[in-house]
Amino acid sequence: MHKYFYCLLFACCLSSPLQADPDVSFVGRFGDRAVLEIDGKQRVLTVGETSREGVELLSVSADSAVIQYLGTKQKLGFSAPGKSAYKQGAAAEVTIWADSRGHFVTPGTINGRLVSFLVDTGASSVAMNEVTANRLGIDFRYSGEPATVVTASGMAAAHAVKLNSVKIGVIEMNNVDGMVVEGGFPVEILLGMSFLSQVDMERKENRIRLIKSR
Repeated sequence: MHKYFYCLLFACCLSSPLQADPDVSFVGRFGDRAVLEIDGKQRVLTVGETSREGVELLSVSADSAVIQYLGTKQKLGFSAPGKSAYKQGAAAEVTIWADSRGHFVTPGTINGRLVSFLVDTGASSVAMNEVTANRLGIDFRYSGEPATVVTASGMAAAHAVKLNSVKIGVIEMNNVDGMVVEGGFPVEILLGMSFLSQVDMERKENRIRLIKSR
């Protein structure tokens, strides 16, 4: 009887393969939401939310996040976005999921500063309002070229600028055309074609994949 019991226990162990813990990094905060990089994929979670990989966000502050995975809590310090390793020579890939509005919003950086992008194929460049530009330290009035753009409210004064770096996950572009619009429009930073034209973009249902060959 004892032999049968131990054999059965061993068989059950074999039938349940061990699952490696996910590789998780904390790369940014937006209010009560944390930007986590889980096994190379960026996830934006609110406090109390659990990712597809089973990682639950318990709390978040400016420089750390507390997560829980399979009952084990862990405190993560801030780390730069896109540091997860990927194979040399392989394509760099980022997946962006639609939010509750059906919009594709993703965290990223401009000139090394953490921002949130709204994917917009109708925008010719990476566009932002002047308040955002000032926060990011972009001296558009001095270094930019005067321009005029069409907004939902009509014509608006703007300044064409060069952004040293625009990065989403492991995809980074340098010297990207940007546009700073005077006033409060657009509310969100638009990830336009000056970035998107340099990657392959695939849309399927509620997600977009950006792929850049290396």
